[in-house]
Amino acid sequence: MVRGRKKITLSVSILCMVLLLFSSTGYADQVKKTVDAWYSNIKIVANGTEVAMSEEPFIVNGRTYVPVSAIANIFNKDIQWNGAESKVIINDKPDATVALLNARLNQKDLIIAELEKKVKDLEANGSRSSSKSGDLDDLEDQLNDDYGKYEDIKFKITLDGDEDDIEVEIYVDLDDYEDEWEDLSTSDVRSYLQDIVDDILDEFEDADIEGFIEDEDSGDTLVEFTVDSDGDVEVDFSDSNSDVDLDDLEDQLNDDYAEYFDDIKLAIELDGDEDDITFDVNFNYYKYEEEWDDLSTSKINTFMKKIYEDILDEFDDADIEGTVYDTYNKKTLGTYTKSSGYKAK
Repeated sequence: MVRGRKKITLSVSILCMVLLLFSSTGYADQVKKTVDAWYSNIKIVANGTEVAMSEEPFIVNGRTYVPVSAIANIFNKDIQWNGAESKVIINDKPDATVALLNARLNQKDLIIAELEKKVKDLEANGSRSSSKSGDLDDLEDQLNDDYGKYEDIKFKITLDGDEDDIEVEIYVDLDDYEDEWEDLSTSDVRSYLQDIVDDILDEFEDADIEGFIEDEDSGDTLVEFTVDSDGDVEVDFSDSNSDVDLDDLEDQLNDDYAEYFDDIKLAIELDGDEDDITFDVNFNYYKYEEEWDDLSTSKINTFMKKIYEDILDEFDDADIEGTVYDTYNKKTLGTYTKSSGYKAK
């Protein structure tokens, strides 16, 4: 006999009722055996720490028996006894530490997902911005192809801004093209700029557009322009009306518009001063009656508006009115004002 041990005769069931600490009353098919159990003050140490036992382990036939419930507590297991089926059911217990770690992992997963979404949004926005910038560059190239040369003058067109606000910068070297530039009428410049603006609005219909024409040689601004809500160009010439009088302007208007309509010879006269100006469009109605009557009111209105705007570019504070005058019958055929447009008599 081993010293320090005490021998006790026990009746235990084959189902290890004592070991499981479950009651066996009422269960069928049980077999009883009488065994010799040795108690030797057995201790259980888990991860360096002695575990307090509610039931003392013992030895039978050289094997050490420990209550399942004690082992379950050590390994954080949940034990259930199914008496009907004579089963010991073992499941993991929820681990607070693991649950906390899982919660933190889930939170980090959410943060990562949110950051990934932000990155995708930023990349998408960057792509759209880059695309718009690329579209603006492509349009700039197209404008230079279409309008880089006008009336024998070479221009360089640069677009700056974005799809909402676009500045059109146009450069010309007057050291090479001063004479050609001086030959351009106000209407020529406005028409040139209007074509450029129309092409921009075709691509960016909601854009606010403004710009200038600059002498590349001297750095002087020759023309500044804006675009109104209807898409029409409004031009401001920097060489102002101090260098232009009515006689000079009258000559320029006749150069530009005397043959505006095919087969009708027109003559334009200006009267007044820098504050009040009347322009008269004169022609022989007896000679050009058929040609004139074939013109629509819209075409005549456009013609009169062009003259009006050319005068306004030079005398921007003037009150301006126009008339169409029949030199043969000595009578007025129609009138023009900015507010009312052309009205036939």
